[in-house]
Amino acid sequence: MNLVLSVQQWRHALGLLLLLIALHLGGCGFQPRGAAMSDVNGVPGPVFIAGVAPYSDLYRELDSQLTAAGVVLTTDPAASASTLVISRWDQGSRVLSVDSSNKVVEYELDELVSFAVRSGSGEELLSTRNERVMRIQYQPPDSLLGSTRAAEVLRSDMRRELVERIIRRLAALN
Repeated sequence: MNLVLSVQQWRHALGLLLLLIALHLGGCGFQPRGAAMSDVNGVPGPVFIAGVAPYSDLYRELDSQLTAAGVVLTTDPAASASTLVISRWDQGSRVLSVDSSNKVVEYELDELVSFAVRSGSGEELLSTRNERVMRIQYQPPDSLLGSTRAAEVLRSDMRRELVERIIRRLAALN
């Protein structure tokens, strides 16, 4: 019995292994980060977003991700079949730790959004829900400009996660 495999047999075995891994990951519901979200057919469209300014970062993220998820949006509340009501959007930060010279080393960043979904007739499709995302930002004492940019990137990532959670809640209405 020959236990040595040829290069061709190794390639075939490796291909088969990769196929099995791909099938396993697809079967368990795995999605790469940032992949298109679930089907949001439970929310009648077009959807109007209320309670947040159209030029705000949260609105732009909602617009982008909801459109990517196949939701038709409108800027006219009278033309909407449902309304996504953002009743609260808070951003906060607090000092988490300081160094030996009493300079801030870490901040805890916090973003909270409260939202509900109502039909065009005013019926509540989804009662008010809260979603919160928290992150820790390390701030090197000698790099003020770099840490400011890092905080902006972190906040953007937090908003993206909040909107992904909102879309998951909307998809659960199906």
